[in-house]
Amino acid sequence: MKADFQKLSSSSFQNSFVDFWVKSDAFGFHWHYHPEIELCYVKHGRGKRIIGESIEDFEDGDLVLVGSNVPHSWITDEQFNASSNQIEVFVLQFGLDIFNGFENLPEFHSIKKILDESAKGLYIHQPSASILLKLTQISETDGIHKLTKLIELLHDISEHGMVIALNIAAYGMVHKKHQEDRILKVCNYIHEHYKNTISISELANLVAMNNASFCRFFKRMLGKTVVEYINELRISYVCQKIQNTKQPIYQIAYETGYTSLAHFNKQFKRSTGRTPTQYRSYLNNRL
Repeated sequence: MKADFQKLSSSSFQNSFVDFWVKSDAFGFHWHYHPEIELCYVKHGRGKRIIGESIEDFEDGDLVLVGSNVPHSWITDEQFNASSNQIEVFVLQFGLDIFNGFENLPEFHSIKKILDESAKGLYIHQPSASILLKLTQISETDGIHKLTKLIELLHDISEHGMVIALNIAAYGMVHKKHQEDRILKVCNYIHEHYKNTISISELANLVAMNNASFCRFFKRMLGKTVVEYINELRISYVCQKIQNTKQPIYQIAYETGYTSLAHFNKQFKRSTGRTPTQYRSYLNNRL
């Protein structure tokens, strides 16, 4: 599965930006990026979202703002894929050029700040009724009203008190084609095989590099080691299995690629702050 560089064309739609609903039985891993900023609202769905270096769970109501050229992907979990429900996502994509001439206006200052911050990937926690209403209005209007609603929406987000940066620093793909192709090939392979044992040599061979050079390359591109990246994927999967099934924890650990239960428990607590048993108990007490 090849990850894409995607570029929208203004000639492909009547408005200066594009918005659309996506309804599907499941989302598979599709790591991609594009020059346009993207706002993504999950009306219904559950799984993992990957934005830059951030790997987190998503569920109903998830709203994120993804900056220009920040790679991202949403992957529905296996339990959701097996259900009869469809994932429903509203996507809004726009280029910064539609705001040319606005940048230096004092009324636009808070919006410019939030757009600049979107290079880190932004999670809008518990979006307000006003934000959700404007999302609906944008999807139902056209012409100048659609554009003004977009500006109002971005202003509401900029004034929202719970906007969380998903990456420590601004994140964007480097524009060296051979480096992009290499890291995308490796990440696609990892996401297809992370439950199995994956060696550094195996990944390095995919992109014709020696082990040491590959490890430096991966850390430079993604800001974390291969082991850290794979562990985040595994722990995220384990959390979903603990939450959505009654399967014994040791079985979940082994099917996720952990051959040592002690090592698994150590990694799980390091990532979540709780042991797997404590995590399951915490979830049960929330219900």
